[in-house]
Amino acid sequence: MTASKTLIALGVMATFSSTAFAADYNVYGKAEVQIADTDKGLMRYTKAGTQIDAPFSRIGIKGDHKLSDSLKVVFKYEVQVKGFENDDTKSPFSSRNTYVGLAGNWGTLVVGRNDTRFKYSEGKVDQFNETQSDIAQILPGQDRLGDTLTYSSKTYNDLSFSFTYAPKDDASNEETGFAATAIYGDRALKAKPFYISLSHTDSLNDLVATRVVAAYKFDAFQLGAIVQDSENLDGSKSGKGYLVSASYKMGSWVPKIQLGRDTSKLRHAEEATQWTLGTDYILDKQTNLYALVTQLDLESDDDTSIAIGMKYKF
Repeated sequence: MTASKTLIALGVMATFSSTAFAADYNVYGKAEVQIADTDKGLMRYTKAGTQIDAPFSRIGIKGDHKLSDSLKVVFKYEVQVKGFENDDTKSPFSSRNTYVGLAGNWGTLVVGRNDTRFKYSEGKVDQFNETQSDIAQILPGQDRLGDTLTYSSKTYNDLSFSFTYAPKDDASNEETGFAATAIYGDRALKAKPFYISLSHTDSLNDLVATRVVAAYKFDAFQLGAIVQDSENLDGSKSGKGYLVSASYKMGSWVPKIQLGRDTSKLRHAEEATQWTLGTDYILDKQTNLYALVTQLDLESDDDTSIAIGMKYKF
């Protein structure tokens, strides 16, 4: 074989080898800017006065690597990007879901930092996710925890099951914890117009709670609801929580409304009620403008926030 043919052969082999063993991955993220005016600063995720923020902006990489016809490595590394803001130039990143694991016909098992399956059970009911109106403002259990194992089954006849486990030695409260969630329907409300989940968490982040979630989408109208029972691990605080939401798509406009209440005093020191009105204006599949007004009512005080913003997902 001539030298030129040898080089060509080696090049072809290298190409096929790199293709065979390369990971399939993509870079993704969300760039967001918001201008908010908040009355007293009692709410989480915003401060008193007029603020320019980049709420929950992020960048990540996720993908998989095929090991065989029935087994692959899966991974995700994601961080919240805060360098947009003047106060966060020294610490421009914070951790989000970051894990590695295996996936096969039996499901997926990952190890690392991840949304608990209790948090995951909310589906798309929260119409104001990742704003000052997020359901985590009043409902406990919206946790993203490190040092956890997460198992997610395949979906069979619209049914799936998932599980979070945190060993005692890695738990923040030195207790072994878990969360288990059963799902019927489509969490994204795309393949199916309905979603129902039942979830329970025990000892994760000092919480014992059970929630039922339901959502239904017909034509341009979407309804959702959450009912939850919560208490802390020592039983000194407990209570009920609920949330209802609705949206209606009218061309590029998506007006929406949400009301939540919780009596457990686990997110705020008092019983809390929050209502929110807002609308999205969809520019394309990746970009939308939004406006919202939200009020948090506690037993002894209240707070109001008005915001406008833009999200771009890539």
